[in-house]
Amino acid sequence: MENSGIEQPAEKKLKEDVSTVVIPSAPGFTPPTPNSKNQLKKQKKLEQQLLQRKEKRKQEKERQKQKRREAAEKGLPVRNGPSRKDLKRRLEKVGEQENPLRIVIDLDCDDLMNERDMAKCVKQCLRIYTINRRSECPVQLHFTGIKTEGNIHRVLKKNDGWENWHLKYHFDETHLEAFDNKELIYLTSESDTVLDSLDAQNVYVIGGLVDHNHHKNYCHDRATKAGLRTARLPLGEYVDMKTRAVLTTFHVFEILVRVAEGKSWTDAILQTIPPRKGAKPKQIAGNTAENKEENVNDVGNHNTAGDTEDSNQTKDTETENSNSDKVESSDPNCNNANDGQESSKKEFIDER
Repeated sequence: MENSGIEQPAEKKLKEDVSTVVIPSAPGFTPPTPNSKNQLKKQKKLEQQLLQRKEKRKQEKERQKQKRREAAEKGLPVRNGPSRKDLKRRLEKVGEQENPLRIVIDLDCDDLMNERDMAKCVKQCLRIYTINRRSECPVQLHFTGIKTEGNIHRVLKKNDGWENWHLKYHFDETHLEAFDNKELIYLTSESDTVLDSLDAQNVYVIGGLVDHNHHKNYCHDRATKAGLRTARLPLGEYVDMKTRAVLTTFHVFEILVRVAEGKSWTDAILQTIPPRKGAKPKQIAGNTAENKEENVNDVGNHNTAGDTEDSNQTKDTETENSNSDKVESSDPNCNNANDGQESSKKEFIDER
């Protein structure tokens, strides 16, 4: 029997009619949207900012070129620091070194961050690259744990030219897979081991997690489970701070780079930590070579001050003795047992 003559149920016809309903576009009708009005405004604003960003960069480049032309016409230095080419050559030389200092930023934690924190994390990575590029002794920088088309990768794409940064990206590869685990040292504030010095044979890993302390001990627990060595920066050994000793990712990186340049831990920490932390050098005898030199200089200053006081006292006594001699020589009838008096008597008798 043919099914063409069989009528379909009424419920089935109603479902088909509902599925083929066209939403009218009459005036006054607004189709339902999953986002609120504020979210739609933010999306439009973000789209406008992305469109205007390239134009602003072009205008900024033109301003910088105009400033350089004016400085060249007046005979002033065009640049205060090294040029882009010089900075690029520095980073290229790092790859040619036999045993460069290697620092890794672990970005295998983008699932633990929200959109805002991921933007901050990538911004810190950009600042880390800038610090390393402008350093006198740049290190070999690695970004590991980036998931292809993941959250971090998506935010990275918003920065023009990120593919041309002079560092090593490790997509879909963690630090455990990219390096020998015996060389890895994970830097965490919860570690009991203090990092005294930097060794080019080791690979220092910094966690790229921005969570505002929501995931406590995450990096330390992850490192210990993997059987890695851990260490912490010697903040309490060299510096006293009013607040807790928790630093951002780029602060830790900057301290390591400054120490690699040859600066002491005290100078590296004080030059990096923001003033709101209230950091001051720890007053311990023989803490650093600079403190020793300051103590020696202080001792020398005290000695010179004491010498001046002694010399002043000797001058005062000499003047008093000379005055007493004058008084004694004018009065010959005085009978005292001083040498100055006897000499004055002898002179008086000779004159007589």
